[in-house]
Amino acid sequence: MKPRPRSARVARQEAFAPPVHAPSLEALLGGLTPVAFLSDHWEQRVYHLSRGQPDFYAPLLPRAEIDHLIASALALDPTSVELLPRARPGDAGRPLDAQRLQEGYDAGNTLRVNAAHRFLGPLRQLRGHLEQELSALVNVNLYCAPARSETAQVHFDRHCFVLQVSGRRKWSLSPRETDLPLEYVPPFRFEDLEDSRGFRTPRFQPAASDGPTEHFVLEAGDLLYLPRGHVHESRADGTHSVHLTLGFKTLTYVDCLASALYQLAHREPALRRSLPPGFLLGGTVQEEVHEELRRLGERLPQALDVEAAVTDIARAFLHKRGQLTGMTLGAEDAAAHLGLQDRVERRAGQLLHYSEDAGKARLQFGQRTVSVPADFGEALRFIQRTPRFQVRALPGPLDDEGRLALVGRLTREGLLYALRPEED
Repeated sequence: MKPRPRSARVARQEAFAPPVHAPSLEALLGGLTPVAFLSDHWEQRVYHLSRGQPDFYAPLLPRAEIDHLIASALALDPTSVELLPRARPGDAGRPLDAQRLQEGYDAGNTLRVNAAHRFLGPLRQLRGHLEQELSALVNVNLYCAPARSETAQVHFDRHCFVLQVSGRRKWSLSPRETDLPLEYVPPFRFEDLEDSRGFRTPRFQPAASDGPTEHFVLEAGDLLYLPRGHVHESRADGTHSVHLTLGFKTLTYVDCLASALYQLAHREPALRRSLPPGFLLGGTVQEEVHEELRRLGERLPQALDVEAAVTDIARAFLHKRGQLTGMTLGAEDAAAHLGLQDRVERRAGQLLHYSEDAGKARLQFGQRTVSVPADFGEALRFIQRTPRFQVRALPGPLDDEGRLALVGRLTREGLLYALRPEED
């Protein structure tokens, strides 16, 4: 084989992705496999890992990067940085800057950076890994607490991982008040979001008679998983504490049913009719509404297209996830010089969704979609399930020119990148 021209080699090297520092779900869980975690703990019970590796999270959040992350958050989005507890007397109207943060921390306040993944590459990579494996949007928050910080208020969250980066912190857990509480109820036309939360979503009221039943001390390198709705509080344990929380915004079956119902409403005029005037007054008008709702309800099981609803949610999910991360310069030249013998790899943590309809096979990643005739869908499914492959290995009826064209397009789009020869 003739040596590739130097310009092609340079073009490929310019398109290499940055190294991945973020651990996978399996690495986070330690000795527990992801299959066992999802089967035995996810949405069910607490998982505590005492890892005995104080520096485990150092590649994810190096100590030297914490100040830089906070400074970046203050510069790019000051509203993302908070002191907890909030709204102390005399704080109103004072701008939040580095000096006030230091004063608050010295006074015993905890510093929180919301959506910290926006400001540090390894946290973005971790977020991508987990979103890909768990099919849930992930939000990463950073907490820095002094040794004499106040106890966090008793509350519950959505599914959450706690990663203890440095220091030590006590956690106290109580039984769940509600099994998998609803986080969101769509507001009516006359409500705002706070109205729907206040009047139609049960509020958490800690039971005074029920104290914590489980206690954990998280040391540096440890992990704690809290299922949605698990009541907890945390406090300092004589040292400073730096920890990350990974909150999961999961989709529920009621979300899928709501999507299917709205899709049906586009096809069924009866669902789009207004409720009759006077229904609030009761009487026969309200009884007519009840009867019509019963008739519509009887037709729903046969009329709902649940497959289309799941596809609709998947597409919206990936679109919300947005742009590719880790794109590099030189991708256009790298794609132009790809050969059948070259090996390529998907960018770490990129979410993919495959679908077929109207004679087309589609692969969606973020806000981009690649479409090919359905006969060539096998190649897209292969790319979806295979993180690293040789160009010539693409299956299906594609000829060699078609393989190069498809891989080249996905390289230009930023989904794939060419591997260095030593990485082959």
